[in-house]
Amino acid sequence: MPRERSYDAAIRLPIVTVGDLPSPPDFESLEAWAGTGRVIRAAVPELTEWRLPWNQKSALISCGVPLLEGIVDMTLFAAKPHDGRYRLAGLKDDLYQPGHTYLVEPETGLVSEWEPSSGRLRFVNSSINHWLCSLHLVGTWFASSTAIRTWDEDGAMEDVALGELADLLRRITDFDAPAYGEVGDHETHFWPSVLDRWLY
Repeated sequence: MPRERSYDAAIRLPIVTVGDLPSPPDFESLEAWAGTGRVIRAAVPELTEWRLPWNQKSALISCGVPLLEGIVDMTLFAAKPHDGRYRLAGLKDDLYQPGHTYLVEPETGLVSEWEPSSGRLRFVNSSINHWLCSLHLVGTWFASSTAIRTWDEDGAMEDVALGELADLLRRITDFDAPAYGEVGDHETHFWPSVLDRWLY
């Protein structure tokens, strides 16, 4: 019996590449699932000192960063680097998980996740564009999946939700293989850890 894929129709992940980068989702596509006022665009002056290719700066200015429950709840756009990296966005501490900050490497735009409470640093995506595409993919699924809302009420729906999460990780890996790494190590790679443990 095929798994339910109720979220597929709503996902509009761009496949057009700009050089070696995927084209980021547009503002309207992000707002469609994130909600009004929940896609934060950077102002040009905030990124003036960021040493990044223009197409990655432009993605933050024209497309913006969507807020996604449990993943991103604030933007920073901090020019002063942390350990040589720019502070992009973050997630505040709560009762269930420690907060973290998304850092951007100058020149390449590589995105990593830094957890201040432990000092842990994990690879997230190869660039800002890859990160925005990953957020769009996961956010669209979260907003439209039936299984993720009912998985704890029905064993069959739990299986569907697990299948959808595995499919999301495969899709992210398809357009950004380094986001998975060699074995999907939860200690070193953000997306395998988040998606593998989403339900638990």
